[in-house]
Amino acid sequence: MLGNEPEISGFFRSNLLAVRKAICQQDFKKFSALESDAERVAFVLSYTEAHELPLEVEKPMVKDRDSAIRLKDIGNKFFGRGEFTKALETYSNAALLAPSTELSIILANRSATLYHLERHEYALADIEEASLLGYSKDLIYKLEERRARCLLGLKRHDEAIEAFRRALQALDDARIPLKRRQKFEADIRMMLAVMDKGKRLNEAATKNPSRVHSKQKSNVRLEDKLIPKKERNPVYPACSRAVEIKDDGGDIGRHAVATRKIIPGEIVIVERPHCAFLLAETRLTHCHLCFMRIFVPTPAACRTYSCVAYCSRRCRDADAQVHSQECKLLPALWYSKASVTCFLALRTITQRPFEEVMKLKEQFRDPGSALKISAENPYRGDDYINTFYNLVTHEDRRLPEDIFHRAYMATWLFRLLRSSNYLPENVKTADSADSRLSDEELFIAGLLLHNLQLLQFNSHEISELVRLKGQKTLTKTKSVFIGGGVYPTVAMLNHSCNPGVIRYFIGTTMIVRAVRTINAGEEISENYGPIFTTTPESERKRKLRVQYWFDCNCEACSGHWPLLDELDPTILRFKCETGSSCGNVLMVKSDTNEFMIGCAKCGKSMNILKGLKALQDTDALFKVASTNLEEGRNEHALKAYFEILKLLDETLALPIRDYHICQQGVRLCSLALGNTAYI
Repeated sequence: MLGNEPEISGFFRSNLLAVRKAICQQDFKKFSALESDAERVAFVLSYTEAHELPLEVEKPMVKDRDSAIRLKDIGNKFFGRGEFTKALETYSNAALLAPSTELSIILANRSATLYHLERHEYALADIEEASLLGYSKDLIYKLEERRARCLLGLKRHDEAIEAFRRALQALDDARIPLKRRQKFEADIRMMLAVMDKGKRLNEAATKNPSRVHSKQKSNVRLEDKLIPKKERNPVYPACSRAVEIKDDGGDIGRHAVATRKIIPGEIVIVERPHCAFLLAETRLTHCHLCFMRIFVPTPAACRTYSCVAYCSRRCRDADAQVHSQECKLLPALWYSKASVTCFLALRTITQRPFEEVMKLKEQFRDPGSALKISAENPYRGDDYINTFYNLVTHEDRRLPEDIFHRAYMATWLFRLLRSSNYLPENVKTADSADSRLSDEELFIAGLLLHNLQLLQFNSHEISELVRLKGQKTLTKTKSVFIGGGVYPTVAMLNHSCNPGVIRYFIGTTMIVRAVRTINAGEEISENYGPIFTTTPESERKRKLRVQYWFDCNCEACSGHWPLLDELDPTILRFKCETGSSCGNVLMVKSDTNEFMIGCAKCGKSMNILKGLKALQDTDALFKVASTNLEEGRNEHALKAYFEILKLLDETLALPIRDYHICQQGVRLCSLALGNTAYI
């Protein structure tokens, strides 16, 4: 989880101190007595010092025609020398900077590079975009011919024929010498004749059903693929039916419990974020919407800013409405080095139209309008009032100074939002200490402060596994933080220093997978950062107390488990066969010659031969997993690791050195199934 990420960067510090200094002790007592978030932000805004921090930056990442043309010319030189990879990178940089008047020719040039690199799908996307942007009519013939050749490369012959025909028609507008025109036309007509003959042969062949092979793209959503609808919890649809959400109140609060035995490797939660945001350093390498690493960047639809990129036209168009509200805000946010929680606090608002946010205000006025979570009204991650808003904020435990710091940040975020076109002009007030906020402004300001409080405890890092190009193994890989998101269902899972699940990401979708056997009725816990295998107990407890405000009492802490390196591999920990009614652990030396061991607690003797046999089986499986891992067959390695965990869970009690080493292998292989980058 993101935890107590520092929100006060150097950009804010001196102004924060100035605002705090301006508030006398008596007035700060008044602030401390305020009960609503809206009142707290309004209080801070009533001080002149709170309006002194700038909302604009000197270099706001705007489009730059001259730089785009310069980069395009450099790209042309690389292309002319056959250095297509360098040409692609240069054209892409030019595209991000180019105003719409220059973009079509840059995309057309990039499509030629992509064609030579045999990246036909990407080339087709650029060709289509260049056409839509008004590519020069006298050059359309070249674009259509390139489209046709890309379609041929993809074996889409019927579409290629149509593109070749459009290229012939476009010759009427071409400004080229007669001889060149005649040659171009002759080449295309010859190509069409060959393709027409091939088409007739194919049509004859397809009359034999046994020779027809059709590939259809699956339209199944990722969630449905990993947890089919019939296997989902009807009340908490991000979860499988193996997961139940309970609320015991107190320190435990809402938490997840297994409804049946969950085996290692089972996917128990698949959840899309309520909102997500990229880190500043990944804004041009990853898609602003889906977070996938970009091969060929698609510029944002706005005509002013060059601060983000998309992986495709599809993502760009899907994000166009939200980006139109946010684009003016982004340069100042990135320049300020505000934390990702600040971006998320804003995104929860800007991803909804202003009118929709105002409807929330009416729902807050009528508490009875909030629907009780049920199969008829399931817990949906995109629901602000019934889901996101009700995540824990611990407001009742916050000190006045803590609330003031967050109110100060909410104040700047509100001023920034008000400077954009998100709020209608008729509800905006002047950016001065003398202005009284409108009701609409007060509501949004209050939401921002509420969001900042809950995001401290309920946001997650979104990661990507970085691998070396050409390397099969995962030995030198690294999990990298690329953004943050809010996952309302996963946010209800409590922490354990020996978690029952791991998580990884496909785009922004979080996959939660069991990493050990979880029995029916047992809590399903995740890990907030400190884990017993690598972090001493005292340090784990300190971090959790500081960041998440609780004292950890998980089995690893209450049992004072040693670090992984300190676990004795010569000691085997057998579960007493009596079961949970006894719950004792029998400590046995690995080189023992005894097969019958007595339990000191219940007095029953048990035969450990079965357990020793299971250990032998796991040794063989571990070799299989290691071999597969070395040869890059990660899914096969994962399967072997899960079998090891199942076998060990049957007879042995944690902690076990080999068991936790196996879990580390599971985590690495699972990360490789998600977001991955090759560098």
